[in-house]
Amino acid sequence: MLERLDIKFPIEPIIEQVQSLSFDKRLHLNETTGPLFSGPYHIKEEFKNTPLGNVLESLGTIGEARLLKLGSAESYTAHADPDDRLHLAIITNPYCYLQDLSNQKLYHIPADGYVWRMDTGQIHVASNFGGRDRIHLNIRVPLPAFQYPGVLISMEGGDYDWKQELHISFMSYLNRAVKSGIVTGIEKVSERELLLNASQEAVDNITASVRSKGFSVTVKSVSEVITF
Repeated sequence: MLERLDIKFPIEPIIEQVQSLSFDKRLHLNETTGPLFSGPYHIKEEFKNTPLGNVLESLGTIGEARLLKLGSAESYTAHADPDDRLHLAIITNPYCYLQDLSNQKLYHIPADGYVWRMDTGQIHVASNFGGRDRIHLNIRVPLPAFQYPGVLISMEGGDYDWKQELHISFMSYLNRAVKSGIVTGIEKVSERELLLNASQEAVDNITASVRSKGFSVTVKSVSEVITF
């Protein structure tokens, strides 16, 4: 699920900058006027020519970049994502883990300046079992941009954990479908709507997966621009 890349940054200046920032659970470092998954993204003015901004600049074409904070004894819910992520551990402790639930493996990323790529098609979660905060730089790997015409997939139904059920039911497949090339464009419209350029096989597999979890699915051909 995790691969350490041959990319390393001086970590002390980054730690010093992050310690000077005040935020709750997340802090966005870049922004876009375009779609979430494909951007393009631009570094916010306040982070340009700073240690964090220099990291983003060095990485080239990237997606949404955020500082994500997990407090002591906090965790996310289990999920999968369509877009892989880059991780840089900035503040951590020995009891922070990224957990590959698909393969029942634990991973600890040390704050040593190395960038890691995470295959988020695996069902996973992040947890902090330690006594102090964990802060990672989390960067979306851009997905292929949606191009009109295509299809709009809308999903309805579910109970209190509908979002988790949707993410587990088809996001893992969608991640693999993008990598294999049977999905050639994707964009999020809302939590329950996606725009896709995809083969009929991929559309059929997604709808079958979602329906198997008790959701209703509508697939509509679209040729007009939807405003994000």
